[in-house]
Amino acid sequence: MPKNYFFSRRSFNASQGRFTSNFASLTRYVGVSSSAEQAGSGDIMDRDQWISEVLNSAGSDDIVIFVHGFNVSQSEMLIRQRKLSAGLAANGFNGAVVGLDWPSDGSVFRYLGDKADAKRTGPYLVIDGIGPLTNAKPGIRIHVIAHSMGTYLTLRGFSQVGDSGAPGSVPWGVEQAIFLAGDIDEAWLQSGAWGALVMERRAKRLTNYYSTFDEILALSEITKGGTAPRAGRRGMPPNTPATHVDLYCGEQYQLKIPDAQKSARMSHAWYFDEPGLHRDVAMTLAGQSAQSMPTRLAASNGDQALRA
Repeated sequence: MPKNYFFSRRSFNASQGRFTSNFASLTRYVGVSSSAEQAGSGDIMDRDQWISEVLNSAGSDDIVIFVHGFNVSQSEMLIRQRKLSAGLAANGFNGAVVGLDWPSDGSVFRYLGDKADAKRTGPYLVIDGIGPLTNAKPGIRIHVIAHSMGTYLTLRGFSQVGDSGAPGSVPWGVEQAIFLAGDIDEAWLQSGAWGALVMERRAKRLTNYYSTFDEILALSEITKGGTAPRAGRRGMPPNTPATHVDLYCGEQYQLKIPDAQKSARMSHAWYFDEPGLHRDVAMTLAGQSAQSMPTRLAASNGDQALRA
C-alpha cells in the first residue's frame, strides 16, 4: 500500500503509541499508509530509510515539502497533504509530496503558543528536511508549499540556517516557494526587508497566493491592533524583488465556492480543495513563467489573478 511520508517535530508518547501536540527534542521520520488518520509507533522510520523511500517514490527529481499552519492536528495535516498530492498529480506533477508536521495544538485558542512552536521548528525544515534530501541526491529540485502560519515557520527557518547548517557540503535552497494564505507581515516581503532578502537568496521564485476574503487572516490583523497587514490577505508590498510574484485568488474563491459553503474556516483553507489552484501550482512547480500561465489574468491592481 502506498505511503504518505512526513517528518515530525511533535513529541511521541510511547505508552499511548501516538504523537502529541508538544514540541519534541528530536525529529522523527514517518511513513503511514494512505488511509491512516495519524501515525503510530510502527510508522516511525530510520532517517536514511525514509529518505531512500521518498526518493524512490518520486517519478521525477522533484520533492515538495508541505508545511501546515496554525490550529492543525496531525490528522488534518495528513488530509491536506493528501489533497495537495492528489491535486498536483492530476495536473501532471509526478514528484513526491512530503510533510513537515510541527506541534500545532489544533486549538483556535493557542495562536501565540503555536507561533512560538512554529519559530522553534523553523530551522528543522532545513536541517532535517531540505538538507538531508539535497545531500542524498544533489541536483534534486526541492519545493516548499507553506500554508498560513507555515509561511512564518518557513521564513524563520530559512533565516536561521546558513549554508553550514545543512548537514554535508551541498549548499541548500529551493526551486519554488509557494505561500498560501500567508500569516506573515506584508512589510517583511518588501525589497530590502529581512523576509524578502531571505527568500530572494533561498528560493528561485516565491509565489504568494492571497485573498481579501480571508476572514481568518482578518482576525489575525485585528489581534495585532490592525497594524500588521497579512501577506495572505493583502498581497505583498508594491516594491518587492523581481523573483517574487503575487497572485490574487479572491475572485476564484467567490466564483468556485458556493455561498452555502462559505465560512471563516473555508475562506482560509479552500486552497486545498480547488482544482484550478492545483493546476496553477503544478505549472508553478514546473517552472513555467508567471506571464505565460493560462490560469492567470491581469488584475486591476497590477498583480495577476487566478482564473482557472
